[in-house]
Amino acid sequence: MWDGTFHAAQIRGLGGALLWGWREAATFKSWRIRKGEGPLWTLSAVLVRREPIYIGQSPLLFTAPKQETRDGFWAWPVLKDSLQIGDRHLVATLGPPEQ
Repeated sequence: MWDGTFHAAQIRGLGGALLWGWREAATFKSWRIRKGEGPLWTLSAVLVRREPIYIGQSPLLFTAPKQETRDGFWAWPVLKDSLQIGDRHLVATLGPPEQ
């Protein structure tokens, strides 16, 4: 059972999304999250699609299925004004994971 702490420096996965409320602001083919300073994390993702009307909204939430357990999903808040969006890639700073 997960104790609420992370011991790995990075997490990777396939499939995921940035949500604004229940709407998908962006969807991902793959993603990687690396531990940053203090409680912050850095998301790097390969974009499948983005919705211009939603991607600039706040608050956004990164979500992805927990593939290793096939039970539940990851969820991190995206820090405001931290998105860097290219044609195929997205980078964002994430706050502490939600439980």
